[in-house]
Amino acid sequence: MKLKRFKRSFFIFAVVVALMSLSSVSAVADSPPPSATVVDSSLPEIIPFTDFLVIDNANLNNGGNSWSQPSGYDYARLYISNSQSPTLNVYLSYDLNGSKQNIYTGTVSANGTLTINVTHASGHVFYVDYNTADGTVSGKISVRASDVPL
Repeated sequence: MKLKRFKRSFFIFAVVVALMSLSSVSAVADSPPPSATVVDSSLPEIIPFTDFLVIDNANLNNGGNSWSQPSGYDYARLYISNSQSPTLNVYLSYDLNGSKQNIYTGTVSANGTLTINVTHASGHVFYVDYNTADGTVSGKISVRASDVPL
């Protein structure tokens, strides 16, 4: 009698564990794609629990910049400065199965700055491309990865 009860309990336990593992797999597969929003740079900065600079004050270049967002860090904040007179066009995209998926297109005015927040960023590769009317770009970019919203 005890053996039957043990077998039944073990079977129920195994079914529960199997269902839990299936639900966690579907949660990963159903995660939303990255998205981007512009942020008012004059607001006070939020200090996250864990964060670090993925790109630290790098020069903008005609080839663009890219970074790999670490797993577990679902948020990123981009700081872009334009240190010249032409308006800088900015294109933010991420890699989806080998092709770039654009999530933001905007401009940075002459000698201006732009701050962009990215959500659902964990594990993705991101690209930031630039251009101007005269073909030259000049400025800086920093990207901060975080495990909490910025």
